[in-house]
Amino acid sequence: MVAIPFTIEVLDAPENNTLENFIIEVEELSNLDFFKRVHLPEDILSEIESKSQETEKSSFIISTYHPFFHAKKLHIIYIYDKKTYTKELSETFGKIKGDIAFYTSKKDSISSILDSLILTTYAFEQFLTKKTPRKLALIVENQNDTIRAEIADRIDLLACIYWVRDMVNMPASLKYPRRLAEQIMKLPFRNTKVTLMEKKELETKGFNLILGVSSGSDRDPCVLIFERIIDKNLPTLALAGKWVTFDAGGLQIKPDDGMLDMKCDMAGAATVVGTLLSLDNKTNLRSNIIATIGLTENLLGGSAMKPLDIIRGYNGKTVEIGHTDAEWRLVLADLLGYLESMYHPETIISVATLTGAVLHALGQNYAGIIGNNQEMMMEILANPAGEERFWQLPLDADMIEKTKGEISDVKNITSGYKAGSSMGAAFLTHFVKESKLVHLDIAGTAYRTSSFGYFPKDATGFGVMTLSEFFIKKERSE
Repeated sequence: MVAIPFTIEVLDAPENNTLENFIIEVEELSNLDFFKRVHLPEDILSEIESKSQETEKSSFIISTYHPFFHAKKLHIIYIYDKKTYTKELSETFGKIKGDIAFYTSKKDSISSILDSLILTTYAFEQFLTKKTPRKLALIVENQNDTIRAEIADRIDLLACIYWVRDMVNMPASLKYPRRLAEQIMKLPFRNTKVTLMEKKELETKGFNLILGVSSGSDRDPCVLIFERIIDKNLPTLALAGKWVTFDAGGLQIKPDDGMLDMKCDMAGAATVVGTLLSLDNKTNLRSNIIATIGLTENLLGGSAMKPLDIIRGYNGKTVEIGHTDAEWRLVLADLLGYLESMYHPETIISVATLTGAVLHALGQNYAGIIGNNQEMMMEILANPAGEERFWQLPLDADMIEKTKGEISDVKNITSGYKAGSSMGAAFLTHFVKESKLVHLDIAGTAYRTSSFGYFPKDATGFGVMTLSEFFIKKERSE
């Protein structure tokens, strides 16, 4: 697994705490036995009882400088609405400065507590001269092997989400395609085969759409292939992600403010890699997994593709370039064609910061899901992990028909039709014949302008939880 990028201890008794903030939850207002058992001063106990009576149907927090099991500050919280438990817990952690120890006896909420505690305290500080690392502790009494395994497994997953956040937040000049591919190949994959295809091989094999996107850059593109075959009798599902390390829009250049977050345009592929990394040591998968990511830049240059160019994709379909800034679909088109021709997966799940349209439609708290495998989409919609949320957008025959070209097989943008997220997915359907397609448009959720729950401003790592749980057999109803 990836190295744990945060500091957390798992303790079995509150007296072992050494951190400055001790947080404990009032689980039931009718039961304050724990607080009486640990001999809280009468004034604090009275305040808890008073708050319990005053706020029977609302949450509360009591903060005091009373020393408590070696902590300098004690925070007592109660969360009324269990449907918003993780969000409210995350917001509480976000308000507390310094190191945090959290005591719980709610063994059925371990994953939610870890998610809130660890993801809320993420900070991208690699380029700060003065860093403020935080220490965390989870205190769970009477641990057994099952609880310890759950905690270890969750920490591994959250470390993968940290990795995705770091990659998305990284400046584009430090993650150009070849350099980033080398970093990914050094990740601690043990059971997943990783293969690199460089520019010459892409030219030979006909990845012309990816090559067209990269033609304005002096950095060569590349493609990474991931293979996780655990049982040849299992079905094969595939993942595809767009890793455009910087998107200036090509010759049809973006406005200056439109470029300010374009280092995040590789979040879809980072999500794919983070998911694969989290699954690398799992043996109870529901399918074999094949994945591919296309690493490129979309810049300006004398060789850049031009509006109305026609380019033949990997699967033989020709594409008229209606707009050079509609590049994500070109990258994914070649990847989909390659996955289907080489591996014949039942369904391909593509993940990308697809369109600004999804942000207008769904905001930043929901990702769009679009495709022609309704059963799989309903499963994802019914079983999102953690605080991740998805909303289905339409895809029909009329949309697919409108993406066809007059002087080419298809065109990469359809003027006047609107419904940009759905039209992007409609374009992709031309590059799979037998495989079904599910597309996740994470443009609004992968890189936020403000925090929400345990999702921070900027990179969030959205999608890793849901996809990781989707592929684990024991977590799904088959």
